[in-house]
Amino acid sequence: MNDIKNLFPKDIDEVVDRLIFELSFKDKTKIANMSEVDLVKLNMSWGIYIRNEFRLGGNDPLLESLKSYTGVNKMTPEQASYVIIKELWEKLQNSHVLKIVK
Repeated sequence: MNDIKNLFPKDIDEVVDRLIFELSFKDKTKIANMSEVDLVKLNMSWGIYIRNEFRLGGNDPLLESLKSYTGVNKMTPEQASYVIIKELWEKLQNSHVLKIVK
């Protein structure tokens, strides 16, 4: 029997890549065009989905990876979902920011 934890991403790159794959172009563009301040609000809503989807309350390999990535010793699931959202936002900045064309 396979260990269920093997089904969940183990690092931030796996999580972000999966989210990018699952999001529509419209949602990617919407996130990319948010201000950094808006990411906090996004974490209060969409962060719940991320915490549940990736089992941030019990996915120890992912939490350990996120702590290492950010250089901290402790991290709550809420902080972890924000780190994921911010990394997703930063990646989308390169490909989905709308620019005004004259």
